[in-house]
Amino acid sequence: MAFSSDVLTLERSGPVATLWLDRPEKRNAMSQPMWTGIGEAMRELSQDSDIRAVVIAGRGKSFCVGIDVSALSGGLGARGEGERISAATANLRQLEVTRTFQAAFTAVAECPVPVIAAIHSHCIGGGMDLVTACDIRLASADAIFGVRETRIGIVADVGTLQRLPGVVTTGHVAELAYTGRDIDAARAEKIGLVNDVYPDVEAVQAAAHELALEIAANSPLAVRGTKFILRQGEDLTTEQSLLINGLWTLVTSLGSDDLKEAMKAMLEKRVPRFTGT
Repeated sequence: MAFSSDVLTLERSGPVATLWLDRPEKRNAMSQPMWTGIGEAMRELSQDSDIRAVVIAGRGKSFCVGIDVSALSGGLGARGEGERISAATANLRQLEVTRTFQAAFTAVAECPVPVIAAIHSHCIGGGMDLVTACDIRLASADAIFGVRETRIGIVADVGTLQRLPGVVTTGHVAELAYTGRDIDAARAEKIGLVNDVYPDVEAVQAAAHELALEIAANSPLAVRGTKFILRQGEDLTTEQSLLINGLWTLVTSLGSDDLKEAMKAMLEKRVPRFTGT
């Protein structure tokens, strides 16, 4: 069954898929249906062998302003209407909700093909959780980034504190997380949070799609393998990662049709036509 959602839109254009946060009237504030839908969409895309790169972007005035404020008052269903439950049971239910949210962004991080975030205007709280799960981040000049949780009395718990240290250095992580301070696109580029900054929302979304097409033009086996090695290497020693890298090359790349096509195309002085086999 094809993915369907009232708050997200999934578009496919050849080898590139774009997942739109599509709740513009709420500036793409993260509601439970949006969180659940992101996980479902990414798991579907992960199983689609025709997709070679994914772009995540936001409709409307902001990429994402964070969690829907109704969630902070129990609006995400910790207890049913009129239901009497203990504090312990309520806490367990809320933990289950949090785990669902965490799983959604883990599905983004674990997508076997590269995921590019095209960010404009606000990227706050849950928005940061989402983009730190992506492989590449591009921003418009008006983008604003913030890990604001300490300013509202909570600890960020959906992935930023785990993934941001893999994106920027520890000092910048500490500053953003402890102060809750917002930074602009220029600062985000300076500290390495984003790769490039573009003039406006149209430009950054076009650039993200163009980058996705550039990635998609390469061998799908090689790109997927490269992402696999990069992700595994985060938790391994250099020696362990090198061993897995060598085994991957031996088992897949060296016997692939894509490698044969690349060699043939080079001899014939033409662009290769990769099939992912």
